[in-house]
Amino acid sequence: MINPLSTSPDASILGLGYLGRPLAQKLYEHGSRVAAVKRSLTSDDINLPIRLDTLDLNQDSAFPSADRACDTTIWQHHADKPVWFCLLPPSSLTHYADTVKQWAELARACNVQHLIFTSSTSVYGDKARECDETATPDPQTESARQILAAEQYLLDSGVPNIDILRLGGLYCAERHPVSRLVQKQNIPGGNQPVNIVHRDIAVETLFQTTLHPNGRRIRNIVEPHHPTRRDFYTAEAAKLGLPPPDFTPDDTGGGKIVNTVSADGLSL
Repeated sequence: MINPLSTSPDASILGLGYLGRPLAQKLYEHGSRVAAVKRSLTSDDINLPIRLDTLDLNQDSAFPSADRACDTTIWQHHADKPVWFCLLPPSSLTHYADTVKQWAELARACNVQHLIFTSSTSVYGDKARECDETATPDPQTESARQILAAEQYLLDSGVPNIDILRLGGLYCAERHPVSRLVQKQNIPGGNQPVNIVHRDIAVETLFQTTLHPNGRRIRNIVEPHHPTRRDFYTAEAAKLGLPPPDFTPDDTGGGKIVNTVSADGLSL
């Protein structure tokens, strides 16, 4: 249900981590009642102003059968939320696509109206080309294949509103990929373009998506500029007071560039 005093709908969040925690805070600040599921509690979770449950989604019993879908101890706190988010990376689950399918089936059984799923631009593969939402996916890794399969399960779920957000590489000051790069030597791919998005942009996009459901949509969420990895990470390292990453000097470039067809992405 939507709280009449809020500007955003009540929401359930699967995955209270890098994106889930700041998103939950933003939703709460705008009057939403928020329920979230994560694998285990940490000291940072004490006294959060949300309903927080712990659950190992790799267990066969994580999702209830259809006849009792919305009545179990955990999921009953999520069943009355009209918007459900899945923010889990493939690395967190043994059977990623199948788990997302079960989650979507549970959402439909609970009459959820809007599913929002964080996908990845990795579904376009690594071939040097320009991609937008009309480009044919070409996943080259098992992780990307699992993500693409999860997307299709969602589109076929029967939930009225589906938003699939294909995120570029996430970064922010507190958790920045350059911190790992500066520990390496002779890094290949320095002249390849980046397809990145700051965490604040991703969280704001997720929040705005809750306010404007409109059928089934796929959107690429990437920053509009695509400097080379060398230029981007060298500039980012300087901001953080780190040495420049050691990219291989004779790299030939290549790599895909991901853009978006419009602010609303591709409607299906």
